Amino acid sequence: MEPTSTAARSVTATDPRLLLNAFDHQFRGFRTFWFDRIAPAGPVVLPAALGAELEEAVAYLADLLRRAVRSLGADSLARHRALGLDERLTGFYADEDFETTYATLMGRPDVMLTESGWKFIEFNFCSSTGGQVYGHLLNELWRQLLPEDVAARLTLADPLRTRTEVLRTVLGDLGLDPHIALVGYLPDVFLTDVGNSRRYYEIEVDSLRKGGIRAEYFETGEFVAELGSRRGEFPLVLERTVPQEWLDAGRDIGPLLRIRKCGSSVLTPQSSYQAANKQLFALLSQGQEWMTDQDREFVDRYLPWSRVIGDELVTYQGESWKLDELLRSRREDFVVKRSDGDQNFDVHIGSRTEPSAWEGVIAKARSAGTWIAQETVRSTGLAAHVLDVEQGEYRDIVTRAVFGPLFMGGRMTGCVARYDVPAPRNAPAGTAGSSILGTVGWQAD
Repeated sequence: MEPTSTAARSVTATDPRLLLNAFDHQFRGFRTFWFDRIAPAGPVVLPAALGAELEEAVAYLADLLRRAVRSLGADSLARHRALGLDERLTGFYADEDFETTYATLMGRPDVMLTESGWKFIEFNFCSSTGGQVYGHLLNELWRQLLPEDVAARLTLADPLRTRTEVLRTVLGDLGLDPHIALVGYLPDVFLTDVGNSRRYYEIEVDSLRKGGIRAEYFETGEFVAELGSRRGEFPLVLERTVPQEWLDAGRDIGPLLRIRKCGSSVLTPQSSYQAANKQLFALLSQGQEWMTDQDREFVDRYLPWSRVIGDELVTYQGESWKLDELLRSRREDFVVKRSDGDQNFDVHIGSRTEPSAWEGVIAKARSAGTWIAQETVRSTGLAAHVLDVEQGEYRDIVTRAVFGPLFMGGRMTGCVARYDVPAPRNAPAGTAGSSILGTVGWQAD
């Protein structure tokens, strides 16, 4: 399926040097995914009807995952242990009402467009979900560069503006003053040699202020240090760090726990990571007694076959298998994932893994007891336009993408897309391709 590309062609009418200068200005102060070799040359354009279907499916899946995780236990701790999550994180939970209400407030699924339609491969819930700032900046850039008549036919959402609206609603529901501390961690932004620029987070703060919310940015350590003199000044904290990632990186999670216990409401709650746990995809794929016929039809249509890895027998495509044997026999048809990982950490694609290494992956997964096996989802080919930075020229490509619709307050607000760009035809043998991040424009008929 090739999207209409009028919008991208309109951007490629721009002198390549001017577009590159626009990128340099728009993303100054922090790293991008493409400046070394490749940049997107316009949004990936898809029909608005596909976007409407995706938005409806994202909202349904968020509700389905919320129901799935609540079926695992009567409270946050019971569900935490049912999922086999790290015991060092049990102190991060707030009161049950807050956890229940806001666990799926913000998120971003990973979803592919296949020959048969949309297929979700995971759903990440938390306020640190990637793509928010990049989606905001890229769509702002496309709106500036596109001719008025072309832009008028496209939906290019601003996720930061929508997030501000959602946060204003939360503040109102909780009866809090509109004063927010945005707490982040600069090393997570992968800064360039510009230095310790805070621009990435300052963009978020600026958006909050434009929406009528007093906002201030703090590094994690700074906020903890200020708690003594400024405790209670910020009724709401928007935390842009992930406790499990800090554990995986060997960092001390004490500062993050102090933030959770500072007396402010902290978004998103720890239960967000329960709703994002990949074991839920396996439970839904297997089917649960509480699921309705509509739920089962949704899962059959939108989710790939998935199972928690253990010694059990499974049925796959009408045949009975021991799961380990299925994974060995059909290695190229499966992906094995850690269930609480993020940013592709411990994601193993069978078709890209040697058989001997695959055995080690299966053994590691069985030992953990919480990993999942998921049927490989194959994207349809999509047309895109890119700027070859090294050559100073535009290229038309057909690629495969992973879409990331940003989900906030029950609705989709913008969509990012990660896609691969093959090396140029005249590149030396063995030259690797590039992976870049773009956005999606939904085009009305």
